[in-house]
Amino acid sequence: MHKPTPLYFLLIIVTCFFLFSCVSQKKVTGNKKDLTVVDSFLLHQSKLLKDLNEYRRNKYEQNEMDDSSSTRIEKYINKTTTEIDTLIGGNSILIGQTIVNKDDWKRLLKTLSSSRMSSKKISDKVNFLTDLINQNTVVKIDQDVLFEAGRYVIAPATAAAIGKIFEPAALEIDRFTKKYPDFPLALVITAKGYADATAISEGSSLYKELKERLKLSVTEPDNKELNKELSRARAKEVIELFEKFAAARAGGSYLKNVLYLYEGKGEALPNPKITDYKVDDARRRVVYLFWSVFPE
Repeated sequence: MHKPTPLYFLLIIVTCFFLFSCVSQKKVTGNKKDLTVVDSFLLHQSKLLKDLNEYRRNKYEQNEMDDSSSTRIEKYINKTTTEIDTLIGGNSILIGQTIVNKDDWKRLLKTLSSSRMSSKKISDKVNFLTDLINQNTVVKIDQDVLFEAGRYVIAPATAAAIGKIFEPAALEIDRFTKKYPDFPLALVITAKGYADATAISEGSSLYKELKERLKLSVTEPDNKELNKELSRARAKEVIELFEKFAAARAGGSYLKNVLYLYEGKGEALPNPKITDYKVDDARRRVVYLFWSVFPE
């Protein structure tokens, strides 16, 4: 009976090692391809974010989005884009490596699993932003409907019925927040007031009230300053009423985090698409009420 020679054992060991290496290399190649697919998906999301940012910019320029919302969305887009770049950068290094040991193999598996989860979260963020930017997030309120001429305080009877004006925005906010229950959200409500360029008579009660609000003791305000303060006062009145409306409607709390802002734009033209505004144009006497929801 012949005993196996050492050469025979060596041949078996080499063969087994070769077969094991081939199987491992196939798995490595397959997982690298899967990681490349993930990177391609992330690049597509990055392109979508770029397009969304351009759409955001256009809406802002057309006064269909307020300053605060535009800035916050831009920051969120930039943050998500940086997250994508970081993921792709790390994956590219790993894809280009020659996997030769057990630790590298485990790292590849872990990176692939982590990248898949991250790409899903990023996709959810992109879908959220797409939906948000596509929303009509502004309600235009004619000041003549709310305010008497030369007034910036809403009459009690009008204030009592203002829910009819605010309800459409509230319903849209409800729908949007219910659609994304897994996102911790913050809400920003902004009122932006405008005025026409009609002169406010020096010595009138409105002139005196606005000058006092401007806290000018010596210098006399010009008409632009007065109209800006008038538009600001009206925007403040609208935002305070919406705050009361929202609190009552939601039983005291609309969302966990709500920020209420207001600003006066004075004689600035509210709609860039309109080119025939007049000095005393009623279309300039408006308050825009914006809402926007942000993931924290």
